[in-house]
Amino acid sequence: MRGNARRTTRAAAYVASAGLAISGTLLAVTPAQSAPPPATPAAEAATWLDGQLTGGLMHNPNFGGFDDYGLSVDTGFALTDIGGHSTAVSDIKDALADHVDDYVTPFGGPHSYTGSLAKLAAFVGYPADTSFGSQNLVTQLEARVASAAPIAGRLQDTGYTAGSQFDDDAANVLGQAYAAAALSAAHSSKADAVTDFLLKQQCSSGYFRLNFTSSKTATNQSCTNGTDPADPDATAIAVLFLASQSSTTNVGTAITKAKSWLVDQQRCDGSFGGGPTTTGSNANSTGVIAWALGDSPASRQAATWLRAHQATSADSGNSLASQTGAIAYDDAALAAGRTNAITTGVEDQWRRATSQAAIGIKAYSASPTPAISLTGPASYLKARSNVALQATGADVGTVLCVTGPGASTRGIAAANGLKSTVTLPAGTATRVYTLTDPFGHKDTQALKVLGAKKLTVAKSRAKVKRGRVVLATLKGLAPGETARIYYKGALVRQGVAGAKGNFLARFDVGRAKGKKWLTGYGQFSDIRSGATRIKVVR
Repeated sequence: MRGNARRTTRAAAYVASAGLAISGTLLAVTPAQSAPPPATPAAEAATWLDGQLTGGLMHNPNFGGFDDYGLSVDTGFALTDIGGHSTAVSDIKDALADHVDDYVTPFGGPHSYTGSLAKLAAFVGYPADTSFGSQNLVTQLEARVASAAPIAGRLQDTGYTAGSQFDDDAANVLGQAYAAAALSAAHSSKADAVTDFLLKQQCSSGYFRLNFTSSKTATNQSCTNGTDPADPDATAIAVLFLASQSSTTNVGTAITKAKSWLVDQQRCDGSFGGGPTTTGSNANSTGVIAWALGDSPASRQAATWLRAHQATSADSGNSLASQTGAIAYDDAALAAGRTNAITTGVEDQWRRATSQAAIGIKAYSASPTPAISLTGPASYLKARSNVALQATGADVGTVLCVTGPGASTRGIAAANGLKSTVTLPAGTATRVYTLTDPFGHKDTQALKVLGAKKLTVAKSRAKVKRGRVVLATLKGLAPGETARIYYKGALVRQGVAGAKGNFLARFDVGRAKGKKWLTGYGQFSDIRSGATRIKVVR
């Protein structure tokens, strides 16, 4: 999630909002609807967002108060995709048409942000973006595309000056993705170069980085796997805004690889974290990634997490009673909202989270999901050994997590479920492992584990006459543990220990005189054994 952190100045706050907030894709505009759709979680979020607009814009009362154009665009993307709010979408576009320069080149410059320009062009859509607010956004965007190697196709800001308040080129992968979609839709001659440069920002493992190579003269302008930090938000935005070109082989391959990487990042509860500064589970990242993953098990699981962080009718008894549809950034924000309401100081975070999660929550389904089951060996197991646990019952694609002593594993259910291997810790104990899914289901499996132990071998007599019977008792076993007792290296009895952990054997000591070894073994002879000697006399 981006655009949540705030600097101390109004100017810095404006730029963070306008240039870095993420959301949306260039899709066909949803036809205007005569009536709002049913009150689905997404529709509730859209209605709440609609109610936050003032004259078609999101107004932030903090930092002296300012109209947040970037967040207004995010809201427009959400309302367009969800539908039922065509008037609000028109109001947003009309308002933004009057403030193109204020959004792209705030405070009269000199720094002009190409990411904002690209995002606005993607939102407005072709051909409207060629005459939006009496401006041709496409032509302006084309003028900001580098043409010379090694950065051909790279977006660049204009008017930034080293040593000034805004002293660097803030263009990044987010704006590059918006531009790729907008210029492709406009059939621009610069579209291919912009798309090609965007694809260079994908690392070999599938993720996209957020920031370009700092040096524009460096030969390598591509993502370096493991060196450039992974950014789930940027990856999702790239997937969304490359979608219109997915029929092109290299673009389609990049999208498939990015989606696969994103699915691997999903957490046990269905949520996602963002880039290096927003690694915790949050609604912005979870929402935009769910949107990017489309109709998939991962998006439905993500939507379940989002729904759990949305104000609903169930909040009628707390401070979120009047905020139905709003989606909290994370657990802490939801708890604070229920206690303190959505105050002026936090409403920006709630608006940002809801605008970027509203489309992702469309995948939510209240339909029952299958119960899950975790099974493992019923017999005693050796401490420090590896044991396979089998999870069944989940739909294919469900994120499953197994936790317990010495284990924390995550996997995705296949047709035959999910097999996970746990390493049992040392010591004798019943170890309990828990299987969870993002839908709130849980199952446990208890494993009986035997650790290393020196057992006691007791005998009824220390000295035994030849040909007589002696009683040997192996002590310290676990109830039901398999046991064996040997006399002079020969097995005299095998079986299982009783409820008190004892195992008995009666046998004839034979005719040979002298000291004889009496040895006992538990279920795992290398770690559970004991021995003593008895003396056979005349």
